[in-house]
Amino acid sequence: MPTVRKRRTIKTPSRKVTRKTANKHKRKVNVIGNKIIRENWDKKATLRQNYARLGLLQSLNGVTGGIEVKNEEELMENEQKSLEELAESLTAEQGIIQRDDAGNIINVIVGKVKSKEELAEIMERDHEPVKAKTDVVRALEAQAANVLKVERYQSDGELVWAAKLVEKYGDDYEKMFWDRKLNPNQQTAKQLKKRIAALLA
Repeated sequence: MPTVRKRRTIKTPSRKVTRKTANKHKRKVNVIGNKIIRENWDKKATLRQNYARLGLLQSLNGVTGGIEVKNEEELMENEQKSLEELAESLTAEQGIIQRDDAGNIINVIVGKVKSKEELAEIMERDHEPVKAKTDVVRALEAQAANVLKVERYQSDGELVWAAKLVEKYGDDYEKMFWDRKLNPNQQTAKQLKKRIAALLA
């Protein structure tokens, strides 16, 4: 005698899992965000395939598998360039160990002692912008460049609050921080300095 489950599947054969029924439950990516991406989206391709075709990164963490690496010479050149840039930014306590495929140490790069000025110079250095590889990326960059910045207008209450703090304490932001009546949200001295400068500007 068949079990209850088997009897149920005999009664309703549509519940049997086949390729046709299984595919119905697959979630399709519905792009509702950016208009440029939505117009260039291929619904038959996977998310990873679409991102690769549009010239976008699917993940910032890099590829973990499932993708064939092409043009190894170009990858090695880029790796060497990035290694040289990284070596410049190392401090005295840091270092890079290069290994070959067998795991043997090839090279050890040790950071040099740098002054604050040298470190600031490295941080402020202009890096070459990466050229857009596809028309979609160029369109997205143009769209991002044309975004209008909306100015935040301060309310009258905020202006009165800032004026009271300045009138009572002047430039002493530490004392403003400890005032629980005028600073009920307990904003830090740095936050108060930034906000008051913006409000009084």
